[in-house]
Amino acid sequence: MQHALLVVNPKSRNGHSEVLTEAIDLLRNSGTEVEVCLTESASHMASCIENYREKEGVVIVAGGDGTISAALEPVYKSKQTLAILPMGTANDFARSLGLPQDVVAAAQAIIDDKRERINLAKVNDSYFVNVAHVGLGVEVTRELTSEMKKYFGVFAYLGAFTSVIKRNKSFKVAIKSDDWEGSVRAIHLAVGNGRFYGGGNIVDDDSTLLDEQLNLFCLKPIRWWRLLLLGVNFRHGNLGKAERVVCKKARKISIKTSRPKRIQADGEFKTDTPAEFEVIPKAIEVIVGDMPVPNKNKE
Repeated sequence: MQHALLVVNPKSRNGHSEVLTEAIDLLRNSGTEVEVCLTESASHMASCIENYREKEGVVIVAGGDGTISAALEPVYKSKQTLAILPMGTANDFARSLGLPQDVVAAAQAIIDDKRERINLAKVNDSYFVNVAHVGLGVEVTRELTSEMKKYFGVFAYLGAFTSVIKRNKSFKVAIKSDDWEGSVRAIHLAVGNGRFYGGGNIVDDDSTLLDEQLNLFCLKPIRWWRLLLLGVNFRHGNLGKAERVVCKKARKISIKTSRPKRIQADGEFKTDTPAEFEVIPKAIEVIVGDMPVPNKNKE
């Protein structure tokens, strides 16, 4: 790798300036010419990526999952190779790629240049890599503040979750997948593409960015204290064994709700229901670390 475009979200850079400088120095000392683009907006980021013309270059996105999500469409459409320096709170995409959470160690992974082609997910006209949420997951994201994430890190997600579960309302949703369809009343629905979400929770113990399928889980109404007891299932990705949960795997999924509901993916608002989800296999070439594999001990 001789050249790289480093796209930096200035907000994510706060608190990371020294380690980011160290990471850039490491890349340059390895022989990589690094061009830095400080993004002013999602459209500015897209413009930086689309105008990058180095044939053998790599686009490095420095930021959290929201910043990476905003870069997906221009990276995909311009057929660039993607690398990341994890500078967010959850860094779930980095976890799914098997990359270190440490920025300098992630820079070394870029130098090592191990590559894979991964799945990309699409909901209506928007792209995502981790998980898209309807219901409870959206309310948790709304509850989170930058201050909470700054001071409490991944534990902020637990605090926000505890705060919203008592007031969360159910909704009716019709679901259609490759070989199944049904209608249920739910408090939460998620469609996952990657392996991790919400600060290290596992989508499904079989899920990876290489499996060419989406993982849906839909949580039916349940008393809040019983929902808290499902915390271990959420953490380890074995919701299929839990009561009051519908789990499906498919390449295409459609959902309709009785009233339009907001859909968030990778921590950002994307679209509203009704929604069509699909997986795009081997869509993007990325630089990876030791990517996690499915749970071989699954019963």
